[in-house]
Amino acid sequence: MSRLTETPPLISFTILLNRLALGVFFLLAGVGKFQMGLQVFYEKKFLPMQPSWIPDWIGRPYGFALPFAEVLVGALLILGLFGRSAAMVVSLMLLSFSIALLNAGYFFNGPGPFHTNVLLFFLALWIAAAGSGAISLDALWFGRRRRR
Repeated sequence: MSRLTETPPLISFTILLNRLALGVFFLLAGVGKFQMGLQVFYEKKFLPMQPSWIPDWIGRPYGFALPFAEVLVGALLILGLFGRSAAMVVSLMLLSFSIALLNAGYFFNGPGPFHTNVLLFFLALWIAAAGSGAISLDALWFGRRRRR
């Protein structure tokens, strides 16, 4: 392997830490929705935030699938498996959350100038661009194919 294509250890460790932080955040968010109950989450948390211009035939399946998706992408990011794909899904989810927050009027009503989902969105985009890094199942399983 060429020295130009090797990832420096500090960058690999940084990718790992950021991947773990985002993965644990999404995993715990999904688990929290399961703990409150899917129906309760959908009725009390999701429906009030669903933009009125989203038809119910799109919003309802998305609302019920959301906890499953959060747990799945969170676990994939933690493991570093299909990291780019998982991070892109997280980016799209965060974009949809931000649109819902903006539509409901909560986007600028926090302690900062905008909602923290913006920071998480760009973190997810960075992970999608950088990949899972050298300390991941992606590197372990798929790295060997690239070297051959």
